[in-house]
Amino acid sequence: MFLQELELQQARCFSAININFAAPVTLITGDNGVGKTSIIEAIYYLSYFKSFRSHIMSDLMHAGSNSFFLKGLFNLETLAEGHAIQVGYSAHKKSIKFDQKSVTSYKEVLSMFRVVTLTEDDIDLIKGYPSNRRAFIDQAVVLAYPESVELYKKFKQILHQRNAFLEQSMHYFNASEFDIWTQNLAEITAKIQILRQSVMVQIEKMVNELINQFFDGIYKISLIYEPKVVIFDEKQDIVRFFIDRLQNQERMIKRSLFGSHLDDLIIQLNGQKAQIFASRGQQKLISLLCKLSLILIQRDNQEKPLLLIDDFISDFDQIRIKNLINFLISCQNQIIITAPFFDTVLKDLLHKADPDVISLKS
Repeated sequence: MFLQELELQQARCFSAININFAAPVTLITGDNGVGKTSIIEAIYYLSYFKSFRSHIMSDLMHAGSNSFFLKGLFNLETLAEGHAIQVGYSAHKKSIKFDQKSVTSYKEVLSMFRVVTLTEDDIDLIKGYPSNRRAFIDQAVVLAYPESVELYKKFKQILHQRNAFLEQSMHYFNASEFDIWTQNLAEITAKIQILRQSVMVQIEKMVNELINQFFDGIYKISLIYEPKVVIFDEKQDIVRFFIDRLQNQERMIKRSLFGSHLDDLIIQLNGQKAQIFASRGQQKLISLLCKLSLILIQRDNQEKPLLLIDDFISDFDQIRIKNLINFLISCQNQIIITAPFFDTVLKDLLHKADPDVISLKS
């Protein structure tokens, strides 16, 4: 996949901007506040139909506007013709089109328009809440198995219905109906847990391969998937006994106390929890390698994902990061990088890439 052109209208700090991409590696420079991250965000939005910065739609709008419009033109390696994906938001409604046909789920474009981001906030994979780690796991699952989008969609529907049942259970409680929702939630959680466990095993292997190749094997990273309630490899009667014991507490607090929405990922550095014992530099390195593994997990896919790096690579050991960047370039993914300026360090890092440089002005 190769992104050729990006158009933003009434988005963030841009009233309107068009950017053309011609080289495999593009460097976007400019002072803080000129919109470098907004460009990265717009490309991400075209893939996942959501922002990695905010869940509030108005945050994506230009000052004084009540709408925004994003459009990307891209080519596929497997098909000669170009494609267009666009997202518009106006009057509290989102409109998504792929080649002028309406789209309702990002599953419909994910197999063609895949994006992986590296940002400063990725350290929250280590330091942040379990929700940050679940988001990482689920992105990995969806990138490895695009069809799993429908599984996650169904899970949310079942969880919503079961929680709604619990909400009104003090006034009305049908035990047999509740039992059906409980069984449905347990079954779909088991399917998600199986996928998550499988993908995390692959990610852990890839992260340690990268450490051995570029960091002399100085660390051993463990990614331990930790379900709140283990369903996928336990006997049904044991699981059901445990779930049934939660029922009274669930009716009191009116929400489900089991399901894949409560699971976590334990990340260890040399056998110790990285969240507690790793330095900030080590945490940042682990998060970097975890995110890069999202590219490697898709190696069997003919369409290579677009890698977006938002002012993220300047804090690392320059020699090792240079080798890592050269490795990424050899993977032949399109790469878009943002940085305040094209300094000597960055020129050295990107020497082999010969990037196109786009300078944004305030």
